[in-house]
Amino acid sequence: MKSWLLVTAAATLAACASTPATTDQASARVTVDPVGVFDFNTTVDGTPVNGVVTITRANGIFGGSITTNVTDPITVNTVTVEGQRVSVVANTPDGPLTFLMDFTGNDFTGTWGLGTMSGTHTGKRRTT
Repeated sequence: MKSWLLVTAAATLAACASTPATTDQASARVTVDPVGVFDFNTTVDGTPVNGVVTITRANGIFGGSITTNVTDPITVNTVTVEGQRVSVVANTPDGPLTFLMDFTGNDFTGTWGLGTMSGTHTGKRRTT
């Protein structure tokens, strides 16, 4: 009887281990495509700022720019993708600007940092 229970328990555990991932688990493994044009809104020292992040890929290397209504275009140096998070780093005369985007579909939220300044932002991928 004990052997039968052990075999049944082992078979049950094996079946559970081979069960396909749930939708949540599967979507967590999907990596967002960082290439595109992304509109965002933030606030800098109490002033609303609108901008555009453009990410390109040529020969497997990411590039692009960040432009706002108060800055000239800033060249993107590094793009890193981890799941649904895209990290963009651009060098400015005041040091590196880090721009993080956490995606849900085409929408994103995140943070930015430049020297001692930082803030949050919201945005959306352009689809047309």
